[in-house]
Amino acid sequence: MAIVDINSDAQKNDLIYLIRRVKALQTDLGAYIEHFHYSDDIIIVKLTNGFIKINESLLLKHQVGQDEVTQKELLKIGNTFIKTLL
Repeated sequence: MAIVDINSDAQKNDLIYLIRRVKALQTDLGAYIEHFHYSDDIIIVKLTNGFIKINESLLLKHQVGQDEVTQKELLKIGNTFIKTLL
C-alpha cells in the first residue's frame, strides 16, 4: 500500500488544531511533524512521540464548518495514538 504525501498548508493547520484539542484530553500526545494519506479515508499524523489516525471525513466536516468536532470524536482520535520508542 503506497503512502502519498499530502501536506497542504490548510490541511496542516486544521490537523494541528485538532491535535491541540485532542491533547487537552490526552496530554501525552507529542507535537505535529507531518501527515500522510494512509487510505482513502485515513490520514496518519506523525507526532514527535508517535502516530495518530484521523478520519478525513471528520477533518473535512471541521474544515467546511458543518459541525464542531465533539468530545467523543476527539477521544476516538486520541484512542488511535501509538507511542513510538526513542
